[in-house]
Amino acid sequence: MVRFRQYLMKHRRRLLRMAINFAVVGISGAVAYLLRFDFQIPPEWIPGAMAAMLCWLAVQPFALQAAGWNRIGWHRISLPDVGLLLRGVCIAASISSAILLLLRPGAVPRSVFFLQAALVLLLAVSTRVAARLAVERRERGFAAKPLRRALIYGAGSAGQSLLRELRRKPQIGYRPIGFVDDNESLHGQIVQGVPVFGDGGVLGRVAADQAVDEILIALPSIRGERLTKIVTFCDQAGRPCKTIPSVEELIHKPERLTDLRQVNLEDLLGRDPVQLDLGAISREIAGRVVLVTGAAGSIGSEICRQVASFRPRQIVALDSAETPLFDLENEFKERFADCPMLPTIGDVREEQRMLRLMQACAVEMVFHAAAYKHVPMMERHPSAAITNNVFGTYALVNASERAGIRQFVMISTDKAVRPSSVMGATKRLAELIVKSRSGGATRFVSVRFGNVLGSNGSVVPIFERQIRKGGPVTVTHPDMRRYFMTIPEAAQLVLQAMALGTSDEIFVLDMGSPVRIGDLARSLIALHGKLPGRDIELEYTGLRPGEKLFEELYLSDENLVRSVHEKILVLKGDTVSRSWVDERISTLQDNPALDARQLRALLHSILPDYTPTDGHPVSNDRSREAAAGIESLVAMRNSISATALHAETSRADLDAWEVA
Repeated sequence: MVRFRQYLMKHRRRLLRMAINFAVVGISGAVAYLLRFDFQIPPEWIPGAMAAMLCWLAVQPFALQAAGWNRIGWHRISLPDVGLLLRGVCIAASISSAILLLLRPGAVPRSVFFLQAALVLLLAVSTRVAARLAVERRERGFAAKPLRRALIYGAGSAGQSLLRELRRKPQIGYRPIGFVDDNESLHGQIVQGVPVFGDGGVLGRVAADQAVDEILIALPSIRGERLTKIVTFCDQAGRPCKTIPSVEELIHKPERLTDLRQVNLEDLLGRDPVQLDLGAISREIAGRVVLVTGAAGSIGSEICRQVASFRPRQIVALDSAETPLFDLENEFKERFADCPMLPTIGDVREEQRMLRLMQACAVEMVFHAAAYKHVPMMERHPSAAITNNVFGTYALVNASERAGIRQFVMISTDKAVRPSSVMGATKRLAELIVKSRSGGATRFVSVRFGNVLGSNGSVVPIFERQIRKGGPVTVTHPDMRRYFMTIPEAAQLVLQAMALGTSDEIFVLDMGSPVRIGDLARSLIALHGKLPGRDIELEYTGLRPGEKLFEELYLSDENLVRSVHEKILVLKGDTVSRSWVDERISTLQDNPALDARQLRALLHSILPDYTPTDGHPVSNDRSREAAAGIESLVAMRNSISATALHAETSRADLDAWEVA
């Protein structure tokens, strides 16, 4: 008796579902006969009815279970589940009907077969829908906080799924009251019991009329300009917005549709995920010792993370900043425990120490990300910029060559193109140092890109701090534009360029179109649920020393080649002699006592393309001249992109795509 009771407790759900199946089949058979004979069954048909009832009860519940009925969640029934129920009814009805027609032909009216099957389906669906409604009603009663009235932007499959989930889980805190969708054919329709009010243009009116608290964007594949337009609609409506996870997040991460998050700047940039040649990168990195300078910085640390996924023998993480390097070491212990990482405090300017480090660790590959990069600060301290960015690169290149390093990759910047700042000029000199070492055993290449979202000292963290303080958000100039990409994307493309590099090359990352900093600030304010100009003021402060309105990634007279990767360009310039570089470095080293103005003049004599500003902003005329070239450069890049789609992947064929 005890065992029987334990069995009942263990299998009570399964037994209850089976009992309900028996009840559904029995009730359906009885009602089918009553409907067929107008609730007065003639005596001559009663024996057949008894035989049919016995056959149905003996066959159909088990056939329905075999068809998967009991695997359908009672409180989660949906249209695909109804299809599964229909299939089970057809199988069960066919088996029982075949048995009755063989054993008792003519004893059961044929219309009863169809009536009974239809009633089984109707009762099965009805009981499950009733169970779902009861569960949702109970959960709504358990909601601990008032539900926020939500408007869902997007009435497609994702929006409808989100609506169902929010209804089923009121503990999430939302009460969906309708849809907004740009598809005109849906306007005015009722979808799952709520109306589609119109497109984004009516968002402000609907939000006010319906007392909407929040707008939920249910378009997982949307990014870029269209998402920016939707965020603008939400901004104009004065309502905060959230979005569901992207398609990539839903596929690759354990995200749920209801894991709503704030729209971020990466979404608004609309950049497609980088497609890497993982095999080529792995062949270069796997099993090798990799040295990363500036490893505690935003770019250097991300390069360390990306390199770790390709199974290097060891990562030597070099930086002069103790605390950030300590934090990186702890992160690696938690996230990359199987990747040996050696945190090393050091200075790239110490050539002999760098050489000993490379030899002691058997370093085979160097990623040089260490640099001073803050433009206005380097204008005030040009000696520090030259010492770190120029002398540091020179010492590290010499040490790498002496140690027989396999490959050396330097991280450069768009500010090295027609530099107007000390920082840009020193990075251009660093590019020339790397370029002068072609022809040896070590492959020396540089990778040039623009601003990186979220990097240390970039505008985004500064804007966010200002927004949290209540403003104002300070922008230097209404026409200020910059190229942007995300930190992971920049690091991934650096690794891809490393795998493509031979020597004597400057790789340029295709960063899309430049973004107005003012627009970026307005978007960031809107993403924090504020209105620019009403909640947070935008204040223009004027250009800072050394800044340009517009940055360039390359010049129209540089030989530009599309590499085999769609987002990487190659600059094939004139070869720089080693002796020319050595002489210029000696000139800089021989004048340590020069003041800031004299150092800028000396840099200009070395780099005629550098225009010293003597600590003042760049003139608008020169910035606008740079801006005028942006459109032609973008057109050139796109033209090369289209042409290179038909290019072969060998290095020998790349020269066929040179553009003057």
